[in-house]
Amino acid sequence: MDELLHLKLDGTILEILLRMEPSYCQYVTYENGKKVLYAQLDKALYGAVQSALLFWKKLTAFVVDVLGFEINPYDECVANKIIDGKQCTIAWYVDDLKLSHEDPAVVEDIFTKLQAEFGKEAPLAVTRGKVHNYLGMRIDYSIDGKVQFTMPSLVNEIVAQLPSSLSSGPCATPAGNHLFVVNKNAQKLSQTNSDLLHRMTTQLLYLCKRARPDLQTAVAFLTTRVVAPDCDDIKKLGRCVRYLRRTAHLPLVLEASCVSNIRWWVDASYAIHPDMRSHTGATMTLGKGSVYSMSTRQKINTRSSTEAELVGVNDAMSIILWTRHFLEAQGYTVRENIVYQDNESAMLLEKNGRRSSTKRTRHLDVRYFFVTDNVHRGKLSIEYCPTGDMVADYFTKPLQGSLFRKMLKQILNIDDDLIDSSPQECVGYDGEGLTQTSQGATDQSRARQTNSQPQGDIEESSFNSIESAKTSSKSFLVKNRSYADVVCNREKV
Repeated sequence: MDELLHLKLDGTILEILLRMEPSYCQYVTYENGKKVLYAQLDKALYGAVQSALLFWKKLTAFVVDVLGFEINPYDECVANKIIDGKQCTIAWYVDDLKLSHEDPAVVEDIFTKLQAEFGKEAPLAVTRGKVHNYLGMRIDYSIDGKVQFTMPSLVNEIVAQLPSSLSSGPCATPAGNHLFVVNKNAQKLSQTNSDLLHRMTTQLLYLCKRARPDLQTAVAFLTTRVVAPDCDDIKKLGRCVRYLRRTAHLPLVLEASCVSNIRWWVDASYAIHPDMRSHTGATMTLGKGSVYSMSTRQKINTRSSTEAELVGVNDAMSIILWTRHFLEAQGYTVRENIVYQDNESAMLLEKNGRRSSTKRTRHLDVRYFFVTDNVHRGKLSIEYCPTGDMVADYFTKPLQGSLFRKMLKQILNIDDDLIDSSPQECVGYDGEGLTQTSQGATDQSRARQTNSQPQGDIEESSFNSIESAKTSSKSFLVKNRSYADVVCNREKV
């Protein structure tokens, strides 16, 4: 360890330690009537943040100093090197690595060197092929030019937790028109049900950020209600899960027609929250399918839909610029970085800044004209998109009917046949086929679905756990669809 780090032990783990080593009893103290023991770490402890940082430093030093790679300055878990005239890329999350190069021999050579350095105590686990699993994500490269993301185990686990009182009947959409309506007089949930809503919302958040962006608007609202949920909130959760149960087989399918052309859609729904704040929605693609999406309540109140749209673009600016910089650092030439909007007044403000402001907009903070500055510098361009084609509208409000279906197809990059194949009730999904039951599925049959657990740390297909890195990972995976891949996993003890 290169820093002083203390570990606090209490509860069951402390009792076990004291039984194993009674001499430690002399170091036990009491806090609020409970036994506590403080220890100083002499070396890295797996699971600690400092331990992950130490391994990152060790791995980075090896990749750069020994293998001769160069770190991408916009994602320090991605490294590149030109070998035999072709780019080789190593991407990793903690101790899970993904290697890509057109020549399999190059990949094997790098893996051999990694094995010699990091496989001394236990051999590295390796997986090859077109289908991989990592932390519940099933990444499928079987179809040429496409990559499909599903999370069958997590879907089954979420569905199995839904109380029987909320599980009857399928839902065509994840949320009703009343999603953002809050009744202050509604009955608060018991602690047990509050914990259930919190746990399931967390699981849905993980799911929608990685494989099911179509759930994101409903989940974005639920995340604002976990502190003091009421009976209406758990009903909204039930609807979202019933929709998920009905559409468990739907994948997120990504295709990259041209990595040099980035397309963004940004929109906002004005004063839609109970506190009269607006809601920002945004999505990005490199061809087909939503590589990145966001659905979030705005942090300030605005006085018009124009202001809300301007704040919405500012909310998305960090990831809009980061995506461009990351791809350029990967060696791509970004020709277009287009942001589509459907509010022409907001577009004038973004293009012209103060020159297009009036008395109604003069009070806007100057920071929102950061957009204008980057437009003038050529980092992005603003173009008009008709409201009926504004994909980001999906992430600002709960759409219904034909418009919901239209946007769903674009976001997931799926066709009508796949949507129409959704069963009326779907309790289990294994990533290959569906296990259908009647609406009155018993708790026992539901429990069986939870036995399907993620298959462990087999492959890392995201470049970074940070959400922004999801953009880089999926765009890169599509581009490198035909490359020879080797994925290494350092065995955990």
